[in-house]
Amino acid sequence: SAGYRELPSGATWFLSIDLPASGIALDDAAFCERLVGEAGVAAIPVSAFYAQAPVTHLVRLCFAKADDVLDAAIERMAAARSAFAR
Repeated sequence: SAGYRELPSGATWFLSIDLPASGIALDDAAFCERLVGEAGVAAIPVSAFYAQAPVTHLVRLCFAKADDVLDAAIERMAAARSAFAR
């Protein structure tokens, strides 16, 4: 409901967001830098896991946090989303 398109995630503490499917034209590294600066939410660029031919359209979020921390992060991400949209 925050406007981001996530990939299915089962049996994990992580959620991946598909940036182009979410209407975001930034690559993963640029999005993560802006997200932490503008919304105070840290995400991991998936390209960091590749030595060659990196995937640059996905970011990874860890949800091994308390519910109130996650709720606040989602609210900040939703509020900042329009700044990232195409």
